Amino acid sequence: MVTVKSLAQTGQVFNLNKLSKNDTLLSGWRFHAGDNPQWSQPGFDDGKWQPVDPGQDINRFSALKNAGIGWIRLHIKVDSSVANQQLAAWVSQYTASEVYLNGRQILKYGTVSANPAKVRAYLPSVEPNYIKLNPGDNLVAVRLAYQPNIPHVSYAPLTAFSLDINSYQAALSNYRNYEHDITWFVIFSTLSGGILLIIGFIHLVYFLFDRSQKVNLYYFLFNIILSFYALPNEVWGIERFGPVSAQMWISFADGAAPAVGTLFLLMTIYAIFNYPYRMFFKLLVSVAIVSIVSMYSAGTIGLAMSNEIFPIVSLLAGAYVCIWAIRQQKKDAGFILAGVLLFIALTVITAFLSDSIVFAQGLFDLSLISFPIGMSFYLGVQNSLTNKKLRSMLVEVQTLSAQNLAQEVEKQKFLASQNETLELQVTERTAELNQSLTNLKATQTQLIQSEKMASLGELTAGIAHEIQNPLNFVNNFSEVNTEMLQELKAESEKPKAERDEQLEMELINDLIQNEEKINQHGKRADSIVKGMLEHSRSHSGQKEPTDINAMADEFMRLSYHGLRAKDKSFNAEMGTHFDPELPKIAVVQQDMGRVMLNLFNNAFYAVNQKSKTAGADYKPKVTVTTSVENNQVVIKVKDNGIGIPDAIKDKIMQPFFTTRPTGEGTGLGLSLTYDMVVKGHGGSINVDTKEGSYAEFTVLLPVL
Repeated sequence: MVTVKSLAQTGQVFNLNKLSKNDTLLSGWRFHAGDNPQWSQPGFDDGKWQPVDPGQDINRFSALKNAGIGWIRLHIKVDSSVANQQLAAWVSQYTASEVYLNGRQILKYGTVSANPAKVRAYLPSVEPNYIKLNPGDNLVAVRLAYQPNIPHVSYAPLTAFSLDINSYQAALSNYRNYEHDITWFVIFSTLSGGILLIIGFIHLVYFLFDRSQKVNLYYFLFNIILSFYALPNEVWGIERFGPVSAQMWISFADGAAPAVGTLFLLMTIYAIFNYPYRMFFKLLVSVAIVSIVSMYSAGTIGLAMSNEIFPIVSLLAGAYVCIWAIRQQKKDAGFILAGVLLFIALTVITAFLSDSIVFAQGLFDLSLISFPIGMSFYLGVQNSLTNKKLRSMLVEVQTLSAQNLAQEVEKQKFLASQNETLELQVTERTAELNQSLTNLKATQTQLIQSEKMASLGELTAGIAHEIQNPLNFVNNFSEVNTEMLQELKAESEKPKAERDEQLEMELINDLIQNEEKINQHGKRADSIVKGMLEHSRSHSGQKEPTDINAMADEFMRLSYHGLRAKDKSFNAEMGTHFDPELPKIAVVQQDMGRVMLNLFNNAFYAVNQKSKTAGADYKPKVTVTTSVENNQVVIKVKDNGIGIPDAIKDKIMQPFFTTRPTGEGTGLGLSLTYDMVVKGHGGSINVDTKEGSYAEFTVLLPVL
């Protein structure tokens, strides 16, 4: 018989006067927060301590959680018949404890400390320990400490501290029964977890063989997570006693496994039926994360969410997808729906059965493996049917390949005969093309020669006009001198008395001045002729130091007078902006003269064309500018003529491209200019233009 008696000075007393077959749980404890070694002594008065049930769930033992450390005490009055027996005690706890009997420490589990960071809770083995109780009054004092920052997660109460007493033989018998039950639990759990593990790796092999079948990857992950959930702690090398933190984190992972696993199962069903609507799945993922995180703070409530409620919701979502697939007339959707509903039913039933019932444990293991086995069977059949279909397709492909091979042989024969015919035609066509190419080259040579002759004609006209000016002066002054000589002769033939010596002297002075004018303009004509002779002698292609300013000035005037020789009504303003310190550079003078002549001809042509349509306010102007930039001589020729349209701007340097009417240009002027600047002198040429406003050509020549 066990009774609890109340004493005034000490509170309740637990009377232990008889032992039963089952272990006796001691009750009537009192608690006080804090830490004082004197509280372990029998003589301490604990009458004002608060009554407490330390066997309650540690999450509800708020007094200990808040304090971090405290003591519980229990007074036991032992009958002599009980005290004379060989007794055993065993402790169940999820805290750290030091157990004192009558002021002497007899047990210690974990690390007890007033510093929460140093507390290490410990789950003891249920193997009984010998204990010696005295007849009469005994005191059990326990120093308890709570370990924070670990998830206290379990469906069963996580006892803060409980102490059971029995005869050693009865306690040992109960322990052996417990060990027997645990052994069978480990066997069944290992068997179900192993089956899931094997199924998972089979589908992993399927996925690695064909990575396009993501359904096998998702199903592999589902089975691996479910096998982790099913396998007992012993498989991972973790005993059912030891540090509480390891036990709790394993429980936390076990609690999260069903939520994560059913998400991958749902993804498997999505992949089987190509279900397109994924918004609800994203919502489920968010809920799963919240459920898993809530286990850390909410304990059992979060565990129920993650371990039971959420998996059922995910499975219901999978059932909905199967119903959708049935409506879409997807093959075998009804088979998978039946499996999902069976999985839901078994999950719900096992959730309401006690884990201590053997039938419940067996049903739980069956619920874990039934659906994966059925689904694996289904996927295996599907793979078999797919392989059979592939073999059939392979036979068809082989047949078609044989037919194609025969057709290919015939085609090759036909192509061989066609190739012979084509080779003859190609040979004939090549001969024709070679002849056409020869004719084209001859025509091109003629066109280039025509361009050169056209440039020569324009150059000749300019030279003729340049020489005409000094010759006119020479002729005019010669006629005047003749008249003055005749007048001087007539004056000299007069009698001396009638001669006007002053007039004679004036005539002689005028003759001298006129002779100087004749000599000056004669030298001007001579310099023009010598310059042209010098220009013609440079045809050897040798580069010579050249004054670019002088060359530009000369060819600008020659171009201008050449155009005026054709059109007497043409007039234009010429502007020069020469850099006085421009260095001489080595160029082929004839080529560079042709470059400048082409640029000036185009500029004067552009302003002449615009003057025919523009109003009276329009003043044609061509400007040449020279400078040195970045070790290069820069020559800019700008006109305010008709400009160049953007559509043809990129084509003006191409051979035979011209904007002039038929018969007025060959289209080779700018092409030859480009070749002589870029290829002949290593320079560059570009154009800046606006249609109807201006065009500016810039030539860059390296200063060597």
